[in-house]
Amino acid sequence: MDLAGDAGYNAAHSMKASQRNTIALSLVVCATFLYLAFRAVPVDEVVAHVRRIHTGWLLLSVLISLLIMIFRAWRWQLELRPLERVPFGRLWVVTAVAYMAINLAPARLGEVVRPWLLSRRSSVSFPNVVGNLVVEKTMDAVVTLLYILAGLVTIENLPDWVRKGALFPAAGATVLVVLVLLLYWRGEAFVDRSVLRFLPERFGNAVKRITGAIVAGMRVLPNPRLVLAVFLVTVAMWFLPILSSYVMMRAFDLQLPFGAAVVVFIFIGFGTALPNVPGMIGPYQYACILALDLFGVPKSEALAYGLVLNAVQFLSIVGQGLVAWPLAGISVADLRQATSEDEGLESKA
Repeated sequence: MDLAGDAGYNAAHSMKASQRNTIALSLVVCATFLYLAFRAVPVDEVVAHVRRIHTGWLLLSVLISLLIMIFRAWRWQLELRPLERVPFGRLWVVTAVAYMAINLAPARLGEVVRPWLLSRRSSVSFPNVVGNLVVEKTMDAVVTLLYILAGLVTIENLPDWVRKGALFPAAGATVLVVLVLLLYWRGEAFVDRSVLRFLPERFGNAVKRITGAIVAGMRVLPNPRLVLAVFLVTVAMWFLPILSSYVMMRAFDLQLPFGAAVVVFIFIGFGTALPNVPGMIGPYQYACILALDLFGVPKSEALAYGLVLNAVQFLSIVGQGLVAWPLAGISVADLRQATSEDEGLESKA
């Protein structure tokens, strides 16, 4: 009897079942929030608001949204510097294709594409890239939290539930930072002492190699100047969607303070915590309605704003991914292979 094979099959089957459940929940969330967003809103009013949009401001919002991918590739280049000096153009191609997959694949199955694709176009191993991305996600959480806290401190008349709700991302970011630092400082020692002794030797060796590679991928941490550079680029990168949101307000001729764009960012951030379909359709629009309602914007105009802003940010990602796709030299079958290889790594671990 092949117990190892049975265990691997059961793990893979369990992961696929979990993915199906996540996709089903995402569809329920999408339908629920679309109903809430469109409830009692005349569609003709929404269409009228969209038709009155100022083209110049709209194009500027599109340009800002396109810049986000450039900043992502630039930051990644800085993060990877201790491992390998990867050309910026190659990283932009990988990043654009990966984020297109993330935004099109259900249940964020595209997350694995970025480490998988880079590991095949550089000497950086898959686990090394994963370790690098752990640091990146932590930096994203910290900077996003800083913007949320800045909005909570500087913007008046926010509902109590918004201020209390900020405690959850604050706690999550704190836990994530602590876990990353513990993994970096004690990860391999902890695995050796508390995990490997419970595993068969062949599995233990594989887990040890993966843990060591992930920690090696976090090499940016000991370099304070590099960490500061990554942090500053991250701050600028996350400022861009806020700026794009504000420019879109000008496109709709909404005479609102810049803080309103920060509030939209906060509310959309809460929406990302939910299981979402590709593009965050549903929660995104309802988040815009709730945020702009605090500034007296009618629901039909807020819905039109949410639809256009969501479309600009989503299509800017997909459009760059389509441009980068032929440069990456991959097929849909390759992306499926990436997902299956990731599942294989998880089942072995």
